[in-house]
Amino acid sequence: MCDIFAISAGYQHTPKKYLPIFAEKGKQNMNGWGIGFFRDDQAFMEKSEEQVFSQEQVHESFQRLARVIDSRIIISHITCPKSGGRHTDHLHPFKLSFLDHSWLFAQVGVVKNIEKYRTTEKPGLTADVYTARIFEFLRDQMVLLHNQNPYVSLYMALRISIQKLVSDYPGEYSFFLANESVLFAFCNYRQLMLFKESESMGDILLITSIKEGLSESKWQQIVPDPQSLGELLVIAGPDVLYAGDV
Repeated sequence: MCDIFAISAGYQHTPKKYLPIFAEKGKQNMNGWGIGFFRDDQAFMEKSEEQVFSQEQVHESFQRLARVIDSRIIISHITCPKSGGRHTDHLHPFKLSFLDHSWLFAQVGVVKNIEKYRTTEKPGLTADVYTARIFEFLRDQMVLLHNQNPYVSLYMALRISIQKLVSDYPGEYSFFLANESVLFAFCNYRQLMLFKESESMGDILLITSIKEGLSESKWQQIVPDPQSLGELLVIAGPDVLYAGDV
């Protein structure tokens, strides 16, 4: 089973503590990994199709990135054998620029028929995996809504876009969508685990699909209501600004 993990901080954060723990927790997912982060408001990604955890050690490049990344928002994805991704270009996170922001996207879950979707905006993503089509769909809908009403908030544009996504392409969704200052988290089938940790430099907020969390501390469960389309969180710095049904 693939897994995702994100850190949101109110300052430039180096994830040397929790990224390696995430890799070790996801050691059954052996098809590759990716890390996304921001520098000067631009999204960057590092990916590898190699195993994230081998011979009782976290991948050397993964550990190096955990020591050198300096970003307010960091997203990581570990790929499972059943995900279909076999090449670096297919691995999450993906990035696109739209609505004056550079965005990162990572997702877990199974969605049928979304691979048939064809974007109406350029550029598109070259990866032939359905997560790329999901990202393009959300981008296209958010841009369309903004063109119709330039004053629509990013949150509302995403909320409406998710409603249409789940309606047009029913499936299992758990994803992170982030720009340089805000992290959106959505789930409709797997719980997400949330934890706010105080450090000497300030607070950080952690969120992951790893079911037990990444430490022995008490993590908060974000469980979607089966009667709703799913749960959407808006996170800025170490704070959850909104959490509710879509």
